[in-house]
Amino acid sequence: MNKVTRPVLRYHGGKWRIAPWIISHFPAHRVYVEPYGGGASVLLRKQRAHGEVYNDLDDDVVNLFRVLREDEQAQQLRRLLELTPFSRTEWVAARIETNDPIEAARRLIVRSMMGYGSAAYNKDHSTGFRSNAKRSGSTPPVDFANKPAALIAVTQRLCGVTIENKPAVDLIRQHDGEDVLFYVDPPYVHQTRAPLCNRGVRQRYRHEMSDDDHRALADVLNNAAGMVVLSGYQSPLYDDLYSGWWRTERTAMADGGIKRMEALWLNKAARTALRRTRSA
Repeated sequence: MNKVTRPVLRYHGGKWRIAPWIISHFPAHRVYVEPYGGGASVLLRKQRAHGEVYNDLDDDVVNLFRVLREDEQAQQLRRLLELTPFSRTEWVAARIETNDPIEAARRLIVRSMMGYGSAAYNKDHSTGFRSNAKRSGSTPPVDFANKPAALIAVTQRLCGVTIENKPAVDLIRQHDGEDVLFYVDPPYVHQTRAPLCNRGVRQRYRHEMSDDDHRALADVLNNAAGMVVLSGYQSPLYDDLYSGWWRTERTAMADGGIKRMEALWLNKAARTALRRTRSA
């Protein structure tokens, strides 16, 4: 199996760059579950588990991963991307709805790769076209041209992964067990975001979470039998909801090259199992 070397999407809150750090805090497990899968950056970079579940409420993103998991559909998608020019016309057209799953997947990747910012994949998000050819490193058109070949490894990695499209708390309850590791990466608490991100016209996630939604999630996680690793930014809300959990932090880059402190919280089951894993 080829190694996945590029993220599938430029995804708001995606963890591609810090995935190795996150994975280093994963204890040994038999089943791996991502209730808020998003761009699946952590799943795609970790070693396979006996059972793996990807879940997200965003129909567009779930459709993309379903297409990528099926070899014949994935081949058609790669071919269509190879034939797609990097152009403003394509980017504008990619915001139009379609009932064809392969074409919907292509349009999602076009929005993600040709739009400005990490939330460009979201057709409800207002953004601009990535026309800058003066950037250091590879240009956006070159990145887009390399995408079809990079997706081959993604299809291979998704083999055996269950892809779900349901509320995260329902999924957690369904799969909970002592040999299960949940990597939980919900939308950031609104209080922790940059002011611009909190304006109604700049919705970053298609399915946002209120503080009450975070409280409902915490109620489920605090009662889980499984091992939980939770991502987010430190906040008074999380300090209260996860007061008994172990926390660690590191610097990460957010949109616009802004440095933020990304945090991980481990519940008691995960922390205990991680100590055993590291001492083995």
